[in-house]
Amino acid sequence: MENKGMILNIMELSRLIGISSREFRIIEYLKDQLSKTEYDISIDNIGNLLIGYKDNDNARKNVLLFAHMDEIGMIVRKIDDNGFIYFERLGGVNTQILPGTRLLLDGNQGMIRGVVGVQSHHFMPSEKKFVIPALNQLYIDIGVESREEANERGIDVGTYIAFDADCEIVNDKYLRGKSLDNRMAVGVLVELARCLDKKVLPYNLYICFPVMEEFNIRGILPVIRKIKPDIAIGLDITPSCDTPDLDYNDISLEGGPAITCMNFHGGGTLAGVLPDKDLYDMINDQAKILNIHLQKEVSPGVITENAFNIFENHEGIKVANLSIPTRYTHTPFETAAISDINELLEVLKRVLELGLPSLIQKGGK
Repeated sequence: MENKGMILNIMELSRLIGISSREFRIIEYLKDQLSKTEYDISIDNIGNLLIGYKDNDNARKNVLLFAHMDEIGMIVRKIDDNGFIYFERLGGVNTQILPGTRLLLDGNQGMIRGVVGVQSHHFMPSEKKFVIPALNQLYIDIGVESREEANERGIDVGTYIAFDADCEIVNDKYLRGKSLDNRMAVGVLVELARCLDKKVLPYNLYICFPVMEEFNIRGILPVIRKIKPDIAIGLDITPSCDTPDLDYNDISLEGGPAITCMNFHGGGTLAGVLPDKDLYDMINDQAKILNIHLQKEVSPGVITENAFNIFENHEGIKVANLSIPTRYTHTPFETAAISDINELLEVLKRVLELGLPSLIQKGGK
């Protein structure tokens, strides 16, 4: 398997629990992985992990690549007298798949397994058999008989909840598991950092693994304000529309990584990404030289950190996004093609080593 070490690393990242604002397991894992390089590693007060070199030249352009490390999850809001647990979402959990789903409750005495309850099929009225319960009706059964017993096992209001799912390779072609959004991109950046370690580039390169993207998208902002990048390239996933229930666009697995033409979230946020033209064109040109097809992504309903990053530098920031097509997003069985992950790594290496130096030298607008 091409880049086998990177793929295995992604699988291990997927298995770790790191819900928004509780990314400490991911942070420790990445610190261990990156300690084998010569990068300077820093972690800010909210958990953003940033790498770069200490001898950066202030006269040179600052380039930032980033991929958020947190995952969606839930949080306990109530435990009833009989020990059944009610919860709220942390991030855009797909509630359609929750009834009957296995979960992990991250209690103060360790992980506790539970299942989202579902009414017995034998006694379910016919009018309910095709109805998905509302979120406030769903409950988790952890096998206790009272609120006190749940508390004794370390579960209380405020306990974080994750999907209980493994990561697996399917038919030697796909990855399937939880939190591939965005641990695939995290794994790509770790491998990229290894490939570029000790290489001299004509700009200051930073790589960031931000927190809390799934909850409020803005966790990266302290890093942006600290290093003041001139160029920021974000990595994330994009929904793949190659299943029978989706035909919004032509994004598909094994079609190559995607490059964002537009994403936008209008539900009270009114923010999105329109990439810098010179940066967008350069990335496309470098992919063509490698004979890698970049799928074109137009995604209303999707929003990423560059929607806010772009305005943070006093002169503005040139931004672009690259994505890994993914089926069944925000569920325990997100699915992506290994070939798309590998091709994203190759495009990024080419962009950083040849494309960006040329763009910066030309002073692209």
